[in-house]
Amino acid sequence: MFLLLGGKMRERRGGFNLFLGLAALTLCWGAHGATPEEKKREKELEHQKKVESKQMAQIRIYREVTDFSGRASELGTLGVNKATVGRTDPVEMTVQRDAVLDERDVKRATLVEQRDQAFSIAVEFVQRGSMVLHMNSVAAKGQRLVIAARWSDGTNVFNRWIAAPLQRRALDQGVIVFTPDMSREESVIFVRGLNNVAIKLKNQAKPPKEKKTKPADAASTNAVPGSKTSKPKDPKADTKLKKEFDPFQGQ
Repeated sequence: MFLLLGGKMRERRGGFNLFLGLAALTLCWGAHGATPEEKKREKELEHQKKVESKQMAQIRIYREVTDFSGRASELGTLGVNKATVGRTDPVEMTVQRDAVLDERDVKRATLVEQRDQAFSIAVEFVQRGSMVLHMNSVAAKGQRLVIAARWSDGTNVFNRWIAAPLQRRALDQGVIVFTPDMSREESVIFVRGLNNVAIKLKNQAKPPKEKKTKPADAASTNAVPGSKTSKPKDPKADTKLKKEFDPFQGQ
């Protein structure tokens, strides 16, 4: 009886020791960290996030003018100017020279998915911007609000008239939705840039920072002790878009 019990105890102890051994191996594997490929991928993702956080965008919204009867030479001097919207089938419009809303009024921008892989952009405004949007959508009923955009992607800066949504009703929710003359990739960058500006201006709460996990085994890297690991350099992008945005230039 005793021997039998002793045998079972030894058997259980052996199984327990095997479990502890496997657990120790798992911990050791975790302590050594990820593979070089995984570490490279992680660095690339961190670099991409850093680049994306520096992307900036600007927006200008103008009122269409349908009763202008002046001559072309008087454009700009009578508070109006021309805007050409659309690249495939361009439409020229007369708009007020001064924008009624810009990126300083933006609270949040969103890419809205629609049917058949189509998409639109929704721009939500802060309280002041919401009031201005409502007043101008009422005043421009039956006319258009013409939208210009400027955004950065690396060293490239784009400047384009992107939409002219017709105002059929009052926009009383502080949001304007439009289909942009942009590719999906451009729209994603533009939306991200507007949100980055909104965060910088404190119109939108800053997202919480992700906690970085420090590698447990520094000796597992191929870096020479005392040497500095090279980090990918960010392109010298016009991320702040310091120059005043004037979509009428070059027209």
